[in-house]
This record gives sequence, structure tokens and C-alpha cells, in this order.
Amino acid sequence: MTLNWPMVERLGRRLLGQRPGHLRDLAQQTITLAPAETATVPPAIYPDDALDKITGLSPWRSWPVETALIEAGQTTHAATVAHVVEDVTIFGPFVYKGVTQYDPSYGDEKLWQSFRAPRQGIDSAALVSCFSGSRFFGPFLKDSLPLELLTDQDTHAIAMPTRAYSHEAGYRALFDLRAPPVVEHAHVRRLTFYDDFGQNSGRGARYETLHQRLRDHLKPRDADAPAGIYLKRGQTGEARILSNETELEDMLRIRGFDIVEPSKLTAEEIAQQTLDAPIVISVEGSHISHVAYSMARAGTLLVLQPPDRFAMAFKEFTDRVGIQFSFFVGDASDGGFHIDLDSFQRFLDRVMP
Repeated sequence: MTLNWPMVERLGRRLLGQRPGHLRDLAQQTITLAPAETATVPPAIYPDDALDKITGLSPWRSWPVETALIEAGQTTHAATVAHVVEDVTIFGPFVYKGVTQYDPSYGDEKLWQSFRAPRQGIDSAALVSCFSGSRFFGPFLKDSLPLELLTDQDTHAIAMPTRAYSHEAGYRALFDLRAPPVVEHAHVRRLTFYDDFGQNSGRGARYETLHQRLRDHLKPRDADAPAGIYLKRGQTGEARILSNETELEDMLRIRGFDIVEPSKLTAEEIAQQTLDAPIVISVEGSHISHVAYSMARAGTLLVLQPPDRFAMAFKEFTDRVGIQFSFFVGDASDGGFHIDLDSFQRFLDRVMP
């Protein structure tokens, strides 16, 4: 077991009155990789009564953010920025420098921790882990993997502890992205890390790179491909129980949809079955990221929203890549929510390509 001396130092400095800030505030160098920009975003498409049905938001979302995404208008996309900071310590899931603690990784801060390898000394490295991607599969595909494209072959890229994702290896093979080494205990003399949350044009170009790489590994879409895809959430992640899902699937099959359940397929099978799908329907959740790079650009993503856990997280991505975002809010039922099939059929007629 190894004592977390950086944590002890941080707490001691706090007791002496030093106030923590963000690690970017201690950077010796800051480089803009893609500038901020203003863009006009399209409105979400939804039934007239949808907003009246919403009773609560996802705990990760807020009404001002959701409202801006629902409505059309101008938005500002933040710049992608590299920060270079000297003499930091990586201990477990945190980066430490003096009183400052940075958490781009998955795990809890511990006073004592065991490591599989001795403490490393690293001269220079670029950190390609981020808070959201280390914790949730959807952001891993949409945030972490594009972040890795900011580095090149001459850069020593490193990652920090991340949750295990069953489809990670398969997607890395499709994207030609080798997993960077995971560092748990090290002193880094010169660390580069990134602010990369803005949906700017530079990030859009990296999405396009992954979009094209995936297609290089797949067969073209068949002429008799399905009219659309229902992406089944299954039992993964936070519970969002669609009580009449079987009836909905039966209705969609009649309309020519295929049912795809990612938890039962490999990454390549998912990508091949959803390749260039003109419309994808799914319950809201991280699993939707399975089609982020495979469904048709200029296609339609239709998200089924639980009334008590509304979230527009995917619209930020779809606006960037040109996918139309639509949503249908369900009605509360015992243990979950249900979709009124007659109303849904009418709405589906409206948004089908």
C-alpha cells in the first residue's frame, strides 16, 4: 500500500488557507487548437404536447441548457485548448499539483492505495482521458476517442483509470485507435491536458475522421436494408423501463425496422447492422452512442424520453454532424413509462425520411 502524499499535501495547504483552483490556472503554456465559434442550430422536432409531459430532468442536465437545445438559434461553441503544466503527480484517479486536484479519471480519492507497478517518472505526456468518458460509455465514444485524435505518433499519449467497457476493444479496432497506456502512479515533468467540450469545427473534423475510419472496415449498406433501426437499450445503465416495448417493436417491424440490441452483439456487428440507417429510434441513454458514427449523416435520431428523466444530451452531437434530432415524451406508468402507439405512429409519419 502506498500513502497518498499529494493528497496529504493538498489537505495541509487547505488548512493553511490556500484556496484550490483548476489545474489550467497553473499552466505554463496554453495553446488554442480550434477557435471558439458561433453557429446557428436547428430546433428539435417533437409533438405539440411533448413539453407539457415532462416532469423531471436527468440529474446531469439543466433547463437552461435543454431549452437552448430544443429551440433554434445561435449558440457559441467553446474553443479546444491544450494546457501545459509542469511537475504534477498522478496518484490513482487524480492529478495533483500543490493544493490543486484534477479529476479526469474514474475512481475515488484514497489515503492509501495499492498499485500494480512502481511509480513512474515521465518526462512529457499528453493526457487523453476526460471526466465524462472515464465514467460513461456514451461520452467515451463521443468525447474520449475524439480527444485521442488530438495527439500524433510523436506524442506520448497516456490515459488514466477508466471504467471497463465491453465494446471498447471492438470500436478501437474499427477506428484504428490503439489504447494508450494507463498511468496510475507517476511524476510527470511536463503534462499536456485539454479542454475539449466545445462542439467546434475542429471537433467536427475529428468526428468525421472516426466516421470514415469505421466505414473502411465495413461492407456498404445493402439495397434491401431496413427502413430504420430500433436500438434496444436492454438492461444496461440507469433503469429507463419502457413498459410496452414489445408492442412498440412489433409495430416498428411491420414498418420495416430492424431491432438491434447492442448488449448481445460485437461492436462490428452493431456498426454493420446500423450502417447508414436513415432513422434510428431509441430510449434516451448512453447506448445511443453506438450509432453516432454509423447512422446516416442527414438521417434522423428519434429519442424516446422518460417523462421524469428528460435529457437532450445527444442534440449537441447531432447538430454538429448534421443529423436531425427529434424526441417523443412518454407517459408515466408503474415502474417506468410507456409510449402511446397511435400518437407515436402519427409523429413517426412526420419525421420519417
